Amino acid sequence: MNQTIFERNRAAWNEALEYHQRARNNALQAGFEDPAFSTLDRDCDGILMGMLDKLDLRGKAIAQLPCNNGRELLSLMRLLGADQAVGFDISDAAIEEARQLAAIAKLNAKFERVNLLELGGEYDNRFDFIYISEGSLQWFPDLDEYFSVVSRLLKPDGQILVFEIHPFAYVNGKLKQDPNYATSYFVKGPYSYADGLDYVGGVSYEAKECCWFMHKMSDILGAIRRSGIELLEFDEYGMEMANDPMFQGEDRYPLSYTVTGRKK
Repeated sequence: MNQTIFERNRAAWNEALEYHQRARNNALQAGFEDPAFSTLDRDCDGILMGMLDKLDLRGKAIAQLPCNNGRELLSLMRLLGADQAVGFDISDAAIEEARQLAAIAKLNAKFERVNLLELGGEYDNRFDFIYISEGSLQWFPDLDEYFSVVSRLLKPDGQILVFEIHPFAYVNGKLKQDPNYATSYFVKGPYSYADGLDYVGGVSYEAKECCWFMHKMSDILGAIRRSGIELLEFDEYGMEMANDPMFQGEDRYPLSYTVTGRKK
């Protein structure tokens, strides 16, 4: 069943990239021609930038999984001085665009089209730092499997930074009777989604069906710890990451969180 879900999601993301590219209208391609360009804004991404400022990644190797079209990974290389980077994603279209952006930016970044849970040992113990960003974990049915891959890619003492949508944000769509949100904090799913994945232009379209999974905060933290990664910091925020009007002005519960960890 899981393999069918991954292939379904791959097709849905390939389809969505066409809408993302149309909405951006080559803005990333033009932007990365400027050596100072980054998609991470110090004002808008204050929480993230505050945590990144604590890191010294000059001359180091970094990764992002999944990486979408590589824009964040390339920006991290520029901001933090990383010497090399590898991004992994299941979408053929996303990886194709990531390779194009890396060539434009003239950065030592490599991008692999792969189901992360099928990744072989060629990248084991390669990375000093792995970044896991918004909307990543919901696509994996088993977080123990996912974080075991993360752990083996890290060098000893390598670090992770997770900056993600809080699980609470996934259940409160129920208040608006939105079927694309989880019915319960405790029901994993899978949840089916067929309204399209155009979070850039906000276009709804008759899309290929994809599936996502609900993970409690305890599931996430437990999977990290069981993978052999030591938890260093965990914090929660009222900042909503997806610009969903449903959550505007909402401050009663956490909508995003950060986790940092180090491989033992």
